[in-house]
Amino acid sequence: MRFILTLIFLYVSAANAQQASKRQFEIEKVATINMTELSEDWDVSLQNIEAPEPGISGLRAELRAKKLEIMQRYPKTRNASFRAAAGPVPAIGTNFEGNSSQGVPNDNDIAISKGGFIVSVTNSRIHMYNSETEEQLLTRSLHLFSSPANVLGSKYDPKVIYDPNNDRFIMIFLSGFTWSTSKIVVGFSQSNDPTGDWNVYALPGNPLENESWSDYPVVGISGKDLYIGINTFLDGSQNNSGFVESCLWQIGLRQGYIGFDLITNYYNDILPQNKPIFNICPIPAATESDAENMFLLSNRNTAVENDTVFILEVTGRVTDPNTTLNVTAIQSDQPYLLPVPADQPGNRLLDTNDGRVLGGYMLNGRIYYVQSCTDPGTGRASIFHGVINDVAGNPTMVSRIYTQPDMDYGFPNISWAGLSADDEQSIISFNHTSETVAAGFSTIHVDANLEASDRVTVFEGISYVDIFSVPVERWGDYSGSQRMYNNPGVVWAVGSYGKSNHFHGTWIAEIYSPDAVTSVPEIESLNTEVYPNPFTESMSVTFELPEAIMLQLELYDAEGKLVQVLLKDRVKAGINRISFNGELLSTGTYFLVGTSRTERVFSKQIIKQ
Repeated sequence: MRFILTLIFLYVSAANAQQASKRQFEIEKVATINMTELSEDWDVSLQNIEAPEPGISGLRAELRAKKLEIMQRYPKTRNASFRAAAGPVPAIGTNFEGNSSQGVPNDNDIAISKGGFIVSVTNSRIHMYNSETEEQLLTRSLHLFSSPANVLGSKYDPKVIYDPNNDRFIMIFLSGFTWSTSKIVVGFSQSNDPTGDWNVYALPGNPLENESWSDYPVVGISGKDLYIGINTFLDGSQNNSGFVESCLWQIGLRQGYIGFDLITNYYNDILPQNKPIFNICPIPAATESDAENMFLLSNRNTAVENDTVFILEVTGRVTDPNTTLNVTAIQSDQPYLLPVPADQPGNRLLDTNDGRVLGGYMLNGRIYYVQSCTDPGTGRASIFHGVINDVAGNPTMVSRIYTQPDMDYGFPNISWAGLSADDEQSIISFNHTSETVAAGFSTIHVDANLEASDRVTVFEGISYVDIFSVPVERWGDYSGSQRMYNNPGVVWAVGSYGKSNHFHGTWIAEIYSPDAVTSVPEIESLNTEVYPNPFTESMSVTFELPEAIMLQLELYDAEGKLVQVLLKDRVKAGINRISFNGELLSTGTYFLVGTSRTERVFSKQIIKQ
């Protein structure tokens, strides 16, 4: 592999006296692969089975001591009392089991194209699906994907992203744990079909040749460039004890899709408040954008308690020699706490990692983002949701903590779920667990006032996670979420759950904002009847369809809150009758809604006497 250092300079941000370095490298393509034609998958995967234990030194040990301090200051509540919902809940559409990998941690990520191709990744495999049929199109290991590039280090931490402007996919993952083996593998799909050809590159994990290696990738795109935030560690360090700094790659998208040599900027020495940033999360635009600049976020994510948030802006394209990286520090309206370990049945725990920014989007000059935290009121691992106003001007911030007294939340992600550009509502997806509930996958809806709905279970766990038989099991480092760009109000997300064999499972789901459910057009259905109505015990709905569809039947109360998903199955063309037991319902008015993808089949008011 060839990379050329072409430019070095320093700049100082006058407002905050912060400095950073920028270097430019040219990276040549190392391979072109066809996903369908790849064969002989040796599926090589390296895992250190002692990894979950924090040890006696390093960042993991420090985090454990800090979390013990928080647990003593804010004991967990053990009751189920909870506030009333502020609004209607999201609805679950198509959902199915995803990757079968036994990788640890279960680092889930997902991307979906406008044409309905899904690329889902985890440690350490790639799965591709047809979202309409739920058919798995293919599965390949990270090892096989990078084998033509002769990258032989262990493969881990995959990320995938969809570019709506160019209708292409980008996938990145890491290889190697030493300065001499560390690589960042980057793949660009040549078309909108991810099962076809990809251009593959291998960025150096030690571009500064300072005996450090790269870990913890986070990715995002602007209208023109790809951004990869990484952390670097000294060679031979364990438990993150050798942290050096967080750095940022800026890469031209067009060159990657064509297969030309990549033009890249590499930023390091990012030192706000004279301390190196730890983790950098790119914040993409919520909608298709041709913006040439890019915003990113960081925070003091390993502090016991802090309220500092760092806004980073890359001011232009990678090809513009005047592009700089500016950093602004702002203060949150409330502090964030490290997330405490999450409870599992049988006195088991799941690791919630640190308080880094895990995902976000930008809309109307505001950044919406999420991270894990501890809620002081419940002592539970919870979700910290921040909104930064006037990002490019005089930024200020408001935040909320979403919590549940009898449940721990972990590894949230967020996507825009509005129906129009001025409709500022979000879907947050995350993992859940408790002393009595196995690790599962959940979602909430957040409106423009940052009021959250009740939690909706996307998939309930089957059993607790117990892979290494240690006090604190790994739960994952992130989860994936992306809006469906040509289907307003719809988000696809991926999370994890505890399997019957006590390993991690993966669940993929289509999530509808409440407005997307209530505003969809009704398709033609003939002779729809509900009988009896009013009813006291059982009732049925009869309807005729011109063709077979995938139908989801949901029951809502008079306030629009989802009561029960009654059915999700393929329904044949012709006359169909669905019945259910209404004795479980209280007296009142309800709405029976049948939807197929984004179209409403019927909506009927029913009355329980």
